[in-house]
Amino acid sequence: MSTLSQVEKISQKYAVSAEEFIRSGVIMNLKEKQRLLQIERFEILSRYQTSNVEGLNQKITEGNAPEHPGWEDLIEIKNIQEEIQEIENDIRAL
Repeated sequence: MSTLSQVEKISQKYAVSAEEFIRSGVIMNLKEKQRLLQIERFEILSRYQTSNVEGLNQKITEGNAPEHPGWEDLIEIKNIQEEIQEIENDIRAL
């Protein structure tokens, strides 16, 4: 039995259309990815005892945080934030 057939069978069991069943599964998966990215962002920022990108940038430029790996972490956080935003856009599109 194909995966799609299995999904249709299971969705019927729970009285939900296969499309809605798949949609809700995709949304849950995206939210979990988003949650993991937010944890990673929080872990990086907490190393520098700040809560946002601006605070980290300020600490680095003022010399209150090491430039290395500070700049790399700053770039990583910006990339994480972009990924989080893309996930939010994808969820809204669904």
